[in-house]
Amino acid sequence: MTYAQLDLYLTKFSIEELGLVLLLGRHGTGKSESVRRALSVPDAADHIVQNAVRTPLYVEGHMQPFGLYRQLWEYRNQPIILDDLDRLYADPDCVRLLKPLCNTVKNKRLYWLTNLTMNEGVVPPTFTTSSNVILIANEWKSLNPNVRALEDRAIILHFDPPNEEMHRKVGEWFDDPEVYEFDGQIMTLAPTISMRHYCKGAQLRRAGFDDWRTSLLQMVIPDAREASIIAVQHDPRLLSEQDRVEQFIALTKCSRATYFRLKSRLARR
Repeated sequence: MTYAQLDLYLTKFSIEELGLVLLLGRHGTGKSESVRRALSVPDAADHIVQNAVRTPLYVEGHMQPFGLYRQLWEYRNQPIILDDLDRLYADPDCVRLLKPLCNTVKNKRLYWLTNLTMNEGVVPPTFTTSSNVILIANEWKSLNPNVRALEDRAIILHFDPPNEEMHRKVGEWFDDPEVYEFDGQIMTLAPTISMRHYCKGAQLRRAGFDDWRTSLLQMVIPDAREASIIAVQHDPRLLSEQDRVEQFIALTKCSRATYFRLKSRLARR
């Protein structure tokens, strides 16, 4: 799935043509930011007029079940975004709350029948809402029948863009040409690359680290020796092959023969 395809689904969700979406994908792809942008989620510091024109509720990470119930009441009939669902859906009380919220009918009825609602008088023990819902997670585990019921009701999007697609997307907003060019050179050698790698590289370079390429490669390439090979190949301070061999040996304590063997292996990829 490309970013353009993801944006199309999110646009349909924003105009209420989709009721329940489960967005799954590895971290660092910008999926949460795509949702925030498509639904115009305000920053935390912004003044929010609740129940105005489709003001979304954005919940990131863990929340106590009653706290979530209260938020769903305050944002009833508004879009609901539950991010980092991996932790939230592990709580049985949260799952019991999510099950009616994620029903396929237009108007859903939620309940919280305890002293917190029966006697407090602020949040009602039951209410209806027409909110449509996006669930965002890095992975999905069908832990029990209630969790599987959520999965069965949702339109499931598996978002795992290839490195080339992510590189193109990052180019729309990234402001460090040197780091961007370097990431473009190494992305075909990395199993997966994250948007956060671009930001980390820019942070290291601005901080004045001459070996920022080596540091970045060690985050991206699982094999430390291969990372060192690539780093010395792209280090502008190393002007000859002998310089690169010596730097590789200094970094890895490996032999000259290992350098040429690994370099040949990488060249065949």
